[in-house]
Formats: sequence, structure tokens, C-alpha cells
Amino acid sequence: MTVGTQSGEFCFLGEHEYTLDKQRRLALPKDWRSDTPGSNHFFLLPGCGTSLQLVPGPMFQELLQKLRKVSFADAEASVALATIGSMAQEVNCDSQGRFALSPKLMSHAAITDKVLLLGSVTTIQVWEPSMWHQHRMDSQLGLKVMKALHERPDDLTEVFRRAIKG
Repeated sequence: MTVGTQSGEFCFLGEHEYTLDKQRRLALPKDWRSDTPGSNHFFLLPGCGTSLQLVPGPMFQELLQKLRKVSFADAEASVALATIGSMAQEVNCDSQGRFALSPKLMSHAAITDKVLLLGSVTTIQVWEPSMWHQHRMDSQLGLKVMKALHERPDDLTEVFRRAIKG
């Protein structure tokens, strides 16, 4: 990582495979951790498909500000928030960078013993290795997305949608 880029923002790069221990724990790579005690605070959420999304605490707080604006009277939004919230897990890494996966999130991601941590630039994705190999983008499509982002940097979501659809 680059827990502390010069701007203080998070940047997670690379791929790391682990085997869970008997307590369902895995460790964040050293270069993805901060040396400041108590600052390795994340939120683990169900991700797209069978992935999990490990979101840094400050980024989750930004998301929380937006979610607070959602009306609990909006039935669809309420169910969506309950679905995500009921599976979400707050993560505080121990001194060795370890944290445990909840059985519910392990089931969502089809994780039994092997786990793949993927730097997803601003967050960390957690996958069962064979599931990741089925879902990952080929490198040419990845380059196409990067080109589109360079051309239209202010419209990221739309760029991703168009690039993936072809």
C-alpha cells in the first residue's frame, strides 16, 4: 500500500494469498498497514458477486454521511441498507495486522481456507482464489477502462459501465 501517500490518502496495490488460521484470521500485508497504533481500522462489507470489500475507516465515514441522507421510509433503500448492514463487520487489526472473517461473510464469499487479498487502489477486495480467477477482467479490458478514465476522469462510474459493456 501506501497507507500514507503524501496526500494522506489510501492506495492499495498488489495481490496476496493467505490461508486462514483456526480462528478464521488473516493478516493484512505489512505494506498495507499503518504504523500508527489504532489506525488499522476498516469495515468489511459484502462486495460484488462473491467478493468482500475491505473499506478504510475514513472512507467508510464518508460513505456513512451519504447513507444518513437515505430516508428510512424508502422501502427499497431500507432493505438494501439492512442487507448490507446485517452482513457488515467492523475490523480493527491486532498488532500483527490480523483480523477474523465472520462466518456470514465467509459464506457470502465462498471462502473456506484460502483467501486472496487484492489491492483495488482505494479499497481491498477479498476473494476465494478460484472465484477471483473466474471473475477477473482480462488485461486488455483493464487497459481499455484505464484509457477511458484518462479521457473522462470526472465520470468514473459511467466510464466503467461503458468499458465493460464494450
